[in-house]
Amino acid sequence: MQNYKHYNLSALKLALKEARHRQLLLLCGSRSWGHAYYQQLAQNEEQLILSDGSTLDNAVWPQHLHQILGQEFNFVLYDGYSGLIPNKLAACTGTVKSGGLLVLLLPELSSLQLWCDPALTRWLSEGDRATHSPFLKRLAHQVRQQNYWVIHESGEVNLPTQYCANKSPLDLQSQAHLVAQITAHFQRTLHTPVLLSADRGRGKSATLGLIAAAFSDKQVVLCAQQRRAVQNGFKHYAHTLELKEPAVNQNQCQSLSYMPPDIVLATQPRCDILLIDEAAAIPVPILKKLLALYPSAVFASTLVGYEGNGRGYTLRFKTHIKAQHPYFLDLHLAEPIRYASGDPLEQHMRQLLALDSQYPEIVPTLSALEYSEISRETLIHDETLLRQIFALLVLAHYQTSVNDLRQLLDSPSNRLFVVSQNQQPVAVCLVSLEGNLTPELASKIALGERRPAGHLMAQQLTQLLGNTQFCTLQGARIIRIAVAPSHQKLGIGSELIRFIMTQLDSRVSYFGSSFGAQSQLMNYWKKLGFKPLKLGYKQDKASGEYAVLVVHKNSKIIIDAEQDAFAEQLHFALSGLYANLPWALVYTFLSTLPDKELSDTLTKQLSYLASKTATEQQIAPVIQQVIKKQPSIINSLSRIAQQQVIQLLLQRHQPKELAKSLKLESKKQLQLAYQSLLSEVYAEITRKNGPY
Repeated sequence: MQNYKHYNLSALKLALKEARHRQLLLLCGSRSWGHAYYQQLAQNEEQLILSDGSTLDNAVWPQHLHQILGQEFNFVLYDGYSGLIPNKLAACTGTVKSGGLLVLLLPELSSLQLWCDPALTRWLSEGDRATHSPFLKRLAHQVRQQNYWVIHESGEVNLPTQYCANKSPLDLQSQAHLVAQITAHFQRTLHTPVLLSADRGRGKSATLGLIAAAFSDKQVVLCAQQRRAVQNGFKHYAHTLELKEPAVNQNQCQSLSYMPPDIVLATQPRCDILLIDEAAAIPVPILKKLLALYPSAVFASTLVGYEGNGRGYTLRFKTHIKAQHPYFLDLHLAEPIRYASGDPLEQHMRQLLALDSQYPEIVPTLSALEYSEISRETLIHDETLLRQIFALLVLAHYQTSVNDLRQLLDSPSNRLFVVSQNQQPVAVCLVSLEGNLTPELASKIALGERRPAGHLMAQQLTQLLGNTQFCTLQGARIIRIAVAPSHQKLGIGSELIRFIMTQLDSRVSYFGSSFGAQSQLMNYWKKLGFKPLKLGYKQDKASGEYAVLVVHKNSKIIIDAEQDAFAEQLHFALSGLYANLPWALVYTFLSTLPDKELSDTLTKQLSYLASKTATEQQIAPVIQQVIKKQPSIINSLSRIAQQQVIQLLLQRHQPKELAKSLKLESKKQLQLAYQSLLSEVYAEITRKNGPY
């Protein structure tokens, strides 16, 4: 075994510490050599070892990233032989102290592309076979091209003779300026929130502690999902006020207390200012509730993508804050304090995982649009194109993670389609080919006995009514579609979907997609000819929306039975599970359902009620049956009647809700609303079918 001292690593680490920088070191060779070499390298050091191997003491392989975030170490080992998972690698980067090393153990770079990475199966669907990894091929190329620090088992070494960087003293001016801004903001207006964003290592948690100290005469609650994540905030609070630093399990320090978000909502404590750390890791619906209770709040988060909901926080919650509090304060912390600017480890991770991908601002031109399919091989040989496409995909979706890069490059069932103008991608669509499974496996899926990897749409559709064709035939699921902001509302996304359907028509039997149900999105897919077949039973944690699954009406598989099942499910659950769905979304769902013939009994009953002064109890069940049989009738009603049908009859809102949404504050107003509704529905039935 080589002695690491021969490579002058001690001197290099000392120079790193003086510069307040961190570095990535690759150990390339066998697993046993790498483990032994690392133990020699990091002996007696404060360290974190991420490995599922049994030869390293104190090694962990956490299932959840919050188990390692919020800690700091001089040495961190990521054992690539346990599986290279981008989310996990990016997260452990944040635990390396200034002057420290992140050691990444991998096979030799020359064999990386064909290496059987145990994590590769994460990106394979049932039936997929992967002979190589484009993601790992790109990683090896980046390591060679960027001249990373590498020690090989063969004896080859790529290390500098010395590390040249200026000494970098700790400078807290930017944090102090930001604290002053927030303090002044709350002194001017105590009931307007602050959004604080930062890359990792910028002292965001420390800043929250300094803000709490500035308001030591008020009750301040520091909120996060994990207590240890806010220890740095408590530390700076105590230091500023010259107090003893509280222990990790101590939740109170003078006027500052710690509470997780669910406890805050349950107990609603007295709180003058609420400080929320890692807000992007908290579901957006919970953030909205916290904001409603405590508008004097600072929502602070790292927006790299591996903290939690990431884009959902940015896209959904920021929009909500703008609507509720237009004069909110939006701040960004740019200068790092845990390490100095120009940190090599941060730069390396941004390069390897495309964390700094930015979509350039462009101006639409009269140049022709070009539609094409882009292969994974093309992406790894064109880094600029890869970053532009990845940035577009991230830009358009509220749930994204560092893993998405590997999903894009290493999933054989995925197809990528692009619209370009002047060789610049302006729209992208990621499609997954699903199904084509054996009849035996399809039958087990229908019975709930098997849930093979991937094929999400095919499996859900098969389980709806036991129709195994969705699994035995091949389908195409549109995973994500994104159009550059400069080219939106020009119909490019719709044309791209039509292009994809033309390109894949001979290969697949049906096209579908799944997304968070919103009326605007539903109308978009409806115009393209897609019909909803399933609405989820649980709200998404990031968006608070129910997932809806849609399939194109020209499917080669008859979907009438599935549509009927969807209609029954929707009507059954509207007064219960879906009682709080926005009425405009319910209206969109109803407008996609097929009409059935009205029975003579029902039409006669409707005609009878229209001829007299009927009661609410008589009118409600009859109109409800009419709408269930012929949902298209709702299209011809006035807007207020549409809302009344949905909230009064289908969702069965309570009097307090009706008073707020429909201004029906008395029994007389309610009775008049029912009578008016009956008149409109009867007039439309008569117009369509003639008098009764």
